[in-house]
Amino acid sequence: MNSIVIYGSRFGNTQRIAEAIAGVLREHGDVCVVPAEEAATVVPRPGDLLVVGGPTEGHTMTPAVRQCLEAMSERGLRGVTAAAFDTRVGWPRWLSGSAAHPIARRLTRLGAHVICSEGSFIVTRENPALLPGELERAMAWAAALAEAAEPATAGSVSR
Repeated sequence: MNSIVIYGSRFGNTQRIAEAIAGVLREHGDVCVVPAEEAATVVPRPGDLLVVGGPTEGHTMTPAVRQCLEAMSERGLRGVTAAAFDTRVGWPRWLSGSAAHPIARRLTRLGAHVICSEGSFIVTRENPALLPGELERAMAWAAALAEAAEPATAGSVSR
């Protein structure tokens, strides 16, 4: 299974989550981890697993993640399996917002098959830092994602 993990990060927390996810996905095949600002160099192919995430700011995704997804609109994601995640404060989602939800909606509009619930990983409000146990939760989420993706990406070929 070929996987691409694209992330936006301001304080390094979302990058740490993305790397934890990629670490688990590497047990299932090749993984490319790319910051959203550099994602134009990576083109998902049918059979790939695409995981996109970013911090929640202003109740939604950051401009870098939004621009990354907007750039994909011309290429389309038909045949790509996908998932979305975010980092956010530990308030109820209606209060904190979510970057993962609009990311998943956009991936679906681009033709990707979103295969699991969005992952949300919690950071502190002041001087944002991941709460204890969030990296482990990210790895568990990634393991469930890999299990769900394996049948969907069975035709994937190594890069």
